[in-house]
Amino acid sequence: MLECLMVDYIRPSISDEEIESQEAMLLAIEPWFNLGHGVPPIAYIRAFCLVARKEGLTVAEYAAQAGIPSSVMTRNLLDIGDVNRQRGKGLELVVQERDPFDLRKHRARLSAKGRKLAHDINVALRRMRRPK
Repeated sequence: MLECLMVDYIRPSISDEEIESQEAMLLAIEPWFNLGHGVPPIAYIRAFCLVARKEGLTVAEYAAQAGIPSSVMTRNLLDIGDVNRQRGKGLELVVQERDPFDLRKHRARLSAKGRKLAHDINVALRRMRRPK
């Protein structure tokens, strides 16, 4: 009976493709551990990925993509920017610049540190894509 339970415990409950996706996720989040701040909340990671995927959008545009209120995206972008919402040091991954055509709007782009993080994530994922 115990032998039967051990076999069930060892047998994966998800497909090989799903296991591979989990391995890719582990590789992709590894560079976040190297930032020296601990791993930020997943909302910050999502905000970073949205900016990295398409720089130069407004807070409202990123919020719409994420399906969250603009006020929440504003907080997330502040916290991953130079100065967080408590006026402390942010993660310094993005910078927000005033739109020269509409001074009420700010457009986000990656900082040098953010570009390095995006590069490190890409390198980590490339390891996953190498033929075995």
